[in-house]
Amino acid sequence: MHSILIADDHGIVREGLRRILEAEEDLSVCGEAADGREVLDQVEKLKPDCVVLDITMPRLGGLETLERIRRKHARTRVVLLSVHGDPPFIQSAVSLGADGYVLKNGRASEVLAAVRAVLTGGNYFSPPVAKEIVEQFREPRKDASEPFNLLSSREREVLHLIAEGLSAKEVASELNISTKTVEAHRTSLMRKVGVRKATELVRYAVKHGLIEP
Repeated sequence: MHSILIADDHGIVREGLRRILEAEEDLSVCGEAADGREVLDQVEKLKPDCVVLDITMPRLGGLETLERIRRKHARTRVVLLSVHGDPPFIQSAVSLGADGYVLKNGRASEVLAAVRAVLTGGNYFSPPVAKEIVEQFREPRKDASEPFNLLSSREREVLHLIAEGLSAKEVASELNISTKTVEAHRTSLMRKVGVRKATELVRYAVKHGLIEP
């Protein structure tokens, strides 16, 4: 029996995924998570064989969550779900070690196909995603993974919360750090990406696939 953790901030999506997966005799949903931090807690506690992970997650983005899962739980397979098939998201996902990438506008059966593929050591990418990966292989973009190499893990975490509309004080409370530290991270972020306003910082994050709009 293979254990699956479902991670999406919409309850109705989690319920639908659970029904699809648990209809299979050899698959069991061991848990659910509604935000990135909860995903990490559940992975640590439940040690699932596979995580079906939405890219758009509150508190900690899906890509950042993926990176942390890879760092501590390398054997856990991860299938990303996204409404976006844009190159920056795909490139970041592949560079961070996603085992699968399924577009939400596809068929529900794709999720099951992806889970089965990754559990047997393979990969699964929705056709439009696979096409983009091939094109990237043929004509590599040198800066494909630059945002994740350029920014530290904490900076990306701060950026994600800023993009969610949290103030410096609220970000500090969420991350259990001082407001001055948050402001220092924000200043560093703007310097590294070459912008002067927080709004430009958020646009940069969306453009480069660090967060979804």
